Amino acid sequence: MRQYWLGCVSFFVILVASPVVAQSGLRPLTLGQPLQGSMGPEDPVLDSDDSSYELFQVQAPKGQMVTVTLSSTAFQPIVAVGDEIDEECEGCTASVGETDKPAVVRRMVPASGLLQIRANTMNKGDRGAFTILATASQPPPISARPLSFGQSVSNALDQNDAVTNDGATVDAYAVRLTADQEIQLDLSSDDFDPKLELLTPAGLKVAEDDDGGPGTSARIRYVVPRAGLYQVRVTSVGSGQVGTYILTTGLRQELPPMPAPILIDLGQAVSGALSNTTPRYETDGEETHAVRYGLRLEGGKAYRIALNAANGSELDPKISIGRILADGSLESLAQDDDGGGDRNALLRFRPETSGTYVVEVQKVGRANGLYRLVVEQAAAGRAPAATQAMRLGQNISGELRDGGARLTATDALFNTYSIALRAGQKVNVKMEKEGDANLDPLLEIGLLTSAAFEALAKDDDGGQGLNARIKFTAPSDGTYIIRAMAGEPTQEGQYTVGVSDVPVSVVPPIPARAKLGETIRGNLDANDPLRNDSHYFDRYVFDGQIGETFEIAASADNFDIIVGARQIDRVDDDYASDDDSGGGTNAKLIYTVTTAGPQVIRVTTVEESAEGDYSLVIIKK
Repeated sequence: MRQYWLGCVSFFVILVASPVVAQSGLRPLTLGQPLQGSMGPEDPVLDSDDSSYELFQVQAPKGQMVTVTLSSTAFQPIVAVGDEIDEECEGCTASVGETDKPAVVRRMVPASGLLQIRANTMNKGDRGAFTILATASQPPPISARPLSFGQSVSNALDQNDAVTNDGATVDAYAVRLTADQEIQLDLSSDDFDPKLELLTPAGLKVAEDDDGGPGTSARIRYVVPRAGLYQVRVTSVGSGQVGTYILTTGLRQELPPMPAPILIDLGQAVSGALSNTTPRYETDGEETHAVRYGLRLEGGKAYRIALNAANGSELDPKISIGRILADGSLESLAQDDDGGGDRNALLRFRPETSGTYVVEVQKVGRANGLYRLVVEQAAAGRAPAATQAMRLGQNISGELRDGGARLTATDALFNTYSIALRAGQKVNVKMEKEGDANLDPLLEIGLLTSAAFEALAKDDDGGQGLNARIKFTAPSDGTYIIRAMAGEPTQEGQYTVGVSDVPVSVVPPIPARAKLGETIRGNLDANDPLRNDSHYFDRYVFDGQIGETFEIAASADNFDIIVGARQIDRVDDDYASDDDSGGGTNAKLIYTVTTAGPQVIRVTTVEESAEGDYSLVIIKK
């Protein structure tokens, strides 16, 4: 699933095949009148991700604020609004919604009185009905309230505030500044991604910042060229974001030097605390609260550094190890946040040279608390165990444990297995972690040559969750080597590994006729046809007219079910589909017919080769 930041399109660029102005597909949108539409296979797609889109245009008086709302229960909506939507949409304001939450963009109407709108789906192949609505209002003017320099203010952005041309809410403050001073403005919020702007007494923007401060906080540092009444604007990254914030003004303050590292010995457990008064240093605008420890390490040896939060503490601890630079910051050679499970940190470090290294205890986020740190020499690695022979259909239990064999390149634990395959034989190779093991399985299959192991295929997360799966076709007769590995040097735990034949594909039968409103009961098993990715499926057909909408619900007790629908003359995998909208692992698809005639429904599974009974109901809305 793709993930996006909500907000300015500079954080996610939506590409189209050609400039919108060159297209004739701009549909008029009337202010205040919702328009019902449907994404279908006839719509154009974006070059960047093949998601479907439609184009609109709305007219409104210059200077008014237009709010565009795109909602759908069939797909995750994205809406972009601009004076002119060109190929890269660099000047657009964009928003991403959810299937139960609309995408909303606000935008000031330009001198032309026209705004262009692009509505598109999140994923390739998403289909279904949507509603788009544009409304206009006269926004309040931006008016600066007085603020004394050196003071902080806590306030909130809300929908009643003034707005920028890009539709972002804004609070403005008038601050009198003195010439030749280096000022620092800081803006933080837990509710939105804050943005700061600084304008001269003449209204010229001379500085702006999004995340120059800690985390997503904004920070401006500026040497004032001449005295006067400047304007500080508090706004957000993206359209329509609101919430509380804290604005701080003052002179730039140099941080005091960090104290010398506390010397510790190998194996010594030390306890401490991180708080807002913990010493801190700055690198590229980011302030890091840290407690430093120093100890001598020998080059070529491996060390295990464990950092745990105290029971009941909200602290999210982080380890960083390296050497101190001339400016007092740490040159990090390795770091870890959650490698120890839960919020705890665990790092395996192998220095190249002997010397004194600095371990920094840091925190992720703002929560403070107590911690416990231990640095010890890691268990000595051993030579790889003898390769264990496998046979088709066999699942073998294994364990990766500190002290076992490690890969030279990544320092990760591994075990090896062998299996004889014929030329052209297709197999599935799986590695699945057991229970709550701190393990992200990683698989390789290849050949052992006289020089070294030669990987022919590799996978990390091709299975369910973090598990690994490789679908492999043997290029020749021979014995193949499987390497079951940990994704990171600190990971260990129990797992199972197995190799099975890829089931022979069954020729899909003619789709069965489905009756609307009746419950269809079916079964997926080895007698059913396979998709290219080894998932069984059944198909059904029903007739529909353009604009008709159907609710297609599918449920199963023994597997995670997926239901898809398409017109009968589309390519086989071009389905509008749903996985879990029916509650739990059940599926419910809202499907709108875009081409009259037979419509095909496909019932399939999330997990490869899953089997079991299911029920299917098609209801005309």
